[in-house]
Amino acid sequence: MLVQGGGLLLAAATLGSLAGCADPAKPMPAPTLPQGQVWNLLVDRLEVEVAYVAPRAAPNIDHALSPTPTQAAEVWARQKLIAKGAQTPGVTARFIIRRASIIEVALATPGGIRGLVADDPAFRYDAILEADLEIRNATGFRDRQIAVRQDASRTVKERATYDERRAVWAELVNDLVDQMGRSFDQAIPANFGPVLTY
Repeated sequence: MLVQGGGLLLAAATLGSLAGCADPAKPMPAPTLPQGQVWNLLVDRLEVEVAYVAPRAAPNIDHALSPTPTQAAEVWARQKLIAKGAQTPGVTARFIIRRASIIEVALATPGGIRGLVADDPAFRYDAILEADLEIRNATGFRDRQIAVRQDASRTVKERATYDERRAVWAELVNDLVDQMGRSFDQAIPANFGPVLTY
């Protein structure tokens, strides 16, 4: 099953070079803790796999955030998906993060007199999170699967402070993972009924 979500667009602030202005003494705001029901799965163990390899170069900025979208998605999986023991030994749940990217896109800003007085959006951040949840039997055969893709965006204005930018990035990561969680919360009971326990 494939679940796909759209994104939001908010105004905020400008970036420049992310790598050069990070302040290790002031991490980004803490991620929002997962909301909603915890899912108790009739599996022997939960495996969380990161298949996404961050490019660690422009236009991507996801690798420079703390937490990264990958880390936030891992937190969601470990707090929301609980292995309660399988009725048939060897059954495994696998949560696979296939993509967790945030790309910076420079926007055109006005020049001349308007450019001196205006505070227009200067950068847009486009985020994509793709994750699968699989149930595999003792032989490794995939019995059930849910695939989710979520998109979210934010813009930042030309004159934003660095703290304002960091708040936007944190909001973007939280929104992305929250949307993913909502999609899984809808899809799990509809598709994983035989491996759920309450």
